[in-house]
Amino acid sequence: MGYKMGADGLLDFSDCENDGEKLDQCWDYFVENLSNVEVVAFDDKLVRGFTEVSFEHIVSGSSNKFDAALDHDIPFVECRAARLALIAKVIKGELKSQVYRMSYRRGKKTTVRRVLTVIEIEHEYYVVVLDEAKDIYRIRTAFPASKGYYDRCIRGQGTNAGIWHKA
Repeated sequence: MGYKMGADGLLDFSDCENDGEKLDQCWDYFVENLSNVEVVAFDDKLVRGFTEVSFEHIVSGSSNKFDAALDHDIPFVECRAARLALIAKVIKGELKSQVYRMSYRRGKKTTVRRVLTVIEIEHEYYVVVLDEAKDIYRIRTAFPASKGYYDRCIRGQGTNAGIWHKA
């Protein structure tokens, strides 16, 4: 089927008749631009983890916005899927993004560093979440966010690590 890009740089689903066709279009974009290529971040670290599992998490959603531990139960969310094309641009620094670093414990000893890159487009936020392990990143997810979420969960808990942008 291939994929179609809109003038705004997002995936354009105007020719798709149902969610299945939209999902196929997203998969074609994902394979061609993220999964089958080497993605290198703005700070020259390799980004891994562009798998079918990460794809499904990026384009799906949850009906329960208050419990992040629950799995996604909505297989396709158009506002998440359309922004798939922003991921590589944000990671590579092609779009100016604010970067925050967060740490959290998994068990008693292991600390995973998480990098959140945030772009603001017309007062809407888009967050790309990467786990950092030594000299590589692993894509975790990407999602649109509200100003309230951005202020409370990212700016409020993260450490500002500067801006990713190649001029």
